[in-house]
Amino acid sequence: MTLIAASLAAVALCLARERPATRLRTGVRGLTPKIPRDGPLARRAPAYDRHRVASDISLFGVCFAAGLPAQSAAAAVADSYGQGKTDPLAEKWRTVSALSALGVEAEKAWADFHEVPGGSDLASLVALSQASGTAVTAGCERISAQLRDAASDDATAKAERAGVLISIPLTAFFLPAFFVLGLIPTAISLGSSLT
Repeated sequence: MTLIAASLAAVALCLARERPATRLRTGVRGLTPKIPRDGPLARRAPAYDRHRVASDISLFGVCFAAGLPAQSAAAAVADSYGQGKTDPLAEKWRTVSALSALGVEAEKAWADFHEVPGGSDLASLVALSQASGTAVTAGCERISAQLRDAASDDATAKAERAGVLISIPLTAFFLPAFFVLGLIPTAISLGSSLT
């Protein structure tokens, strides 16, 4: 039984396909880099934590509601990351704050935020608020709620996928072992007792 299980595990490991992350890395020991399926020029946006983005947008809305201008509110959100950390999202908040302090138009100052989940909505909300006085706080809460709902949906989908992946060892090892060690000997003993 142990020999069969070990040989099945060895076959499964030998036949395992390449993981998606290894397609994106460069080749080993000077080999040519592997090209992702999307093409060589496909640029992948960094994966941002939706809960963190939602809390940042909520903090921005609270600062804005307290009377801070957009530049100071963005600086307060950037300061919430701490001074020594180089988080890509913190850098985006610092860039927005610096560009707004220099007097750059809101559309250009918030241009980097379009790749952040909910960032394009926030950028257009801030640009509209400077032009027409739109309520930023309510919009920030709406965007934060959408991001939290999307994060909850992602977590539910991951949990459902985990349930499917858990059944793979059952079908790969337990069921064949059940047939080999349980049903086949029973059928052979029944067949031999009939003759």
